[in-house]
Amino acid sequence: MAEQQKAQAHARSARVSASHEARAAHARETRRRGEALEDALIAAAAEELAEVGYQRLSFKGVAARAGTSRSVLNRRWSSRIEMVLSVLRAKGSIFADEPADTGSLRGDMLALLRDYVRRSEEISPDVMIGIIGDGLAGDGASSFDLQKNMGRADLAHTRIIVQRAAQRGQARTGAADHVLAVPIELLRARLLISGEPASQTYLEQIVDDIFLPLVQQ
Repeated sequence: MAEQQKAQAHARSARVSASHEARAAHARETRRRGEALEDALIAAAAEELAEVGYQRLSFKGVAARAGTSRSVLNRRWSSRIEMVLSVLRAKGSIFADEPADTGSLRGDMLALLRDYVRRSEEISPDVMIGIIGDGLAGDGASSFDLQKNMGRADLAHTRIIVQRAAQRGQARTGAADHVLAVPIELLRARLLISGEPASQTYLEQIVDDIFLPLVQQ
């Protein structure tokens, strides 16, 4: 009798374990489908953005390219800005990598500015101006958050660079944030406002003629 009870208990335990494993497998499969769907939507949005530009980008066009319905996109994103931000995040275009450590303040700043140019080229002025325009037209929260977070990240990286330089005796300590922001703000204005290219010579002028004298005094 005891052996029979033990066998029954073992069978129940096996059934429970199998049930748990089945549920876990189902959850993994559902999650995999969900991630695959999101990847497909972001890929379709990226392709549509590259082909038609920000101003002509629409949920209808992305849905058609992804082979799905607008309602699926509406559940994922509430606005065009949010959709584009997902594309930029997936591409790694929004925030800079950790600042390079070349061993010199000049080298570090030039590397940071070159990285900003690279990210700006990936985003493109059309997209950035479109995001700002949509923000002014009503979706200001997403636009403001993007600009604020990008600005904070770039400022934080400039601060790290100058702090490292100060430890090497290449810069003074205590430079104010408005001073640290100068290189990126000058570069942003050239790329977004004037639309002029940022050559290596221009980057060197920002660093050598403007920034280094400010933080080495």
